[in-house]
Amino acid sequence: MNISFSGVSKIFEPDIAALVDVNFNIEQGEFVYVIGQTGSGKSTLLRLITRELMPSKGVVAVGGFDLRRMRSADVPYYRRDVGLVAQDFRLISSLTVYENVAFVMEAMSVPKKIVEERAKDVINQVGLWRRRNFKPAQLSGGEQQRVAIARALANSPSLFIADEPTGNLDFHTSAEVMKILFAINAAGVTVVMSTHNQNIVNSARQRVLELESGKLIRDEKGGGY
Repeated sequence: MNISFSGVSKIFEPDIAALVDVNFNIEQGEFVYVIGQTGSGKSTLLRLITRELMPSKGVVAVGGFDLRRMRSADVPYYRRDVGLVAQDFRLISSLTVYENVAFVMEAMSVPKKIVEERAKDVINQVGLWRRRNFKPAQLSGGEQQRVAIARALANSPSLFIADEPTGNLDFHTSAEVMKILFAINAAGVTVVMSTHNQNIVNSARQRVLELESGKLIRDEKGGGY
């Protein structure tokens, strides 16, 4: 899924400029890091892509659709094609690994047989099938993040958004998570990932969008931190 920002600004009341006149295009199948200091606008940019926020000015288009003009009734269908992983995992503590993944599909009335097959596939993909009956409290931080990734993959998204997915993880666990993200991208899924991790950006050089005070100050292919 491709993404286009054209003259995008986001102002929070009364006068906080989170993004200022941002322009870029991301093609289907790219892997893009979004970097910058805390408060630079990274999370705001991602939330515009997922349509959790609307731009104050400009056009955010994803897959050819203008998100500002998208009907509210169509937003849930749009989000089925967008996988989202956040730093805080957002798992349901009372559900097992399998149930957390299945819940996403069940909420969208996916047939039971397909839920079972797809849940098994994505849990295997992140290497957690043996822990499918564990609850989040029984898992390490890295394992919880992998469950969050599996859940985001459940509906076979064309676009994968990762907001600081390795922020709370050690080096080894972060490397495992990145292997999964690169495998997702290798399958043709567009991946946009915000990060503060210089080692990750410098060791696996991809396209870099750098923000500073809401402005896009660098757009570099194969860039470092």
